Amino acid sequence: MKNKERTMEAIERFIGIVEELRSDHGCPWDKAQTHGSIRMELIEEAYEAAEAMQRFEATGEYENLREELGDLLLHVIMHGVIAEEEGIFTIGDIAEEISAKMIHRHPHVFNAEEWQKQEKKKSWEELKAEEKGHADSKNRPLHQVPASLPALIRAQKLLKKASNHYASRVEKEVSLEQLVLLGLQLGQVEAAWQKEKMMTSMLYHMANIAWQEGINLEKGLMDRMGVMVEALEKE
Repeated sequence: MKNKERTMEAIERFIGIVEELRSDHGCPWDKAQTHGSIRMELIEEAYEAAEAMQRFEATGEYENLREELGDLLLHVIMHGVIAEEEGIFTIGDIAEEISAKMIHRHPHVFNAEEWQKQEKKKSWEELKAEEKGHADSKNRPLHQVPASLPALIRAQKLLKKASNHYASRVEKEVSLEQLVLLGLQLGQVEAAWQKEKMMTSMLYHMANIAWQEGINLEKGLMDRMGVMVEALEKE
């Protein structure tokens, strides 16, 4: 890393700013926040950062990406400061845990000599399961996929994980013909609850097909909405 000392000084200064905002003589709004109160803001900031990344890849414009990553960093530091106030963990604990996780998940990089000696090298999923150390990791692997993920992302992640742990029970033989049939049936029902049920089923089947084909359906839909917005704003 270039100018590592300057980077560490900047991060330490930023932590001090957040601590000041949370202090008794700081900002009332910042002081009042909890892990739960800014949960949705964190999700929104993550999406804004993702959009900035997309813009950067398309145009090379990096200023917005830098700004949005800063907003994400604010949330990480804010949650770390709140946790330290609560006496449960510190920002240092966060850094140490993620460092240990990255080292453990990349034995071919950080422990290459021992890794080469292993007759059966552990997969990424096996290494992740070792870290969890609780029953859900082995007995309830699907619970490792957060319920708060956007539905299409969660569906594809669940399908992937289910195929690794419950291969014989995952519905793989889903065809485009089934989607067409559901579409035809959709036009024959009138009740809103029936339409919702059928459209949800169609979305699931589409997620299943996309997963099997290695297609990121969430990204594809987001890109399509971006094209739509751009086209409408030109009119």
